[in-house]
Amino acid sequence: MIELIFIYNAKSGIGNAFIDWAHKIISPKTYDCNLCSITYNNLGKEIKWKEFLNNINAHSRFYYIDHLKELDFVDKKTELPCVFINEKDEFKLIINSHEMNSFDNVDQLISRLKVFLD
Repeated sequence: MIELIFIYNAKSGIGNAFIDWAHKIISPKTYDCNLCSITYNNLGKEIKWKEFLNNINAHSRFYYIDHLKELDFVDKKTELPCVFINEKDEFKLIINSHEMNSFDNVDQLISRLKVFLD
């Protein structure tokens, strides 16, 4: 089965989640993780995003910047946020940070991911 691997440009943990939540409200234009910004609103996960993930024929994993040491397929020069695809233990970067940061909403991300899932 295909696996999508999403890597946020944010740190894991409840404390960091609260700081990120506040940052997105107070100063959204300076928030560093567009993947977070377009897939989560102030109340939680975007409904469209949740439905997309629940209805695709792929497994999804989510990592944070402080998990990079665990991910041997991620080059140290890889900028975050980004998305990899894993097919038969072959990892490929499919959405780099430049492209991710160009998305204005979750619909654009979903459309782009569908290209790799069809």
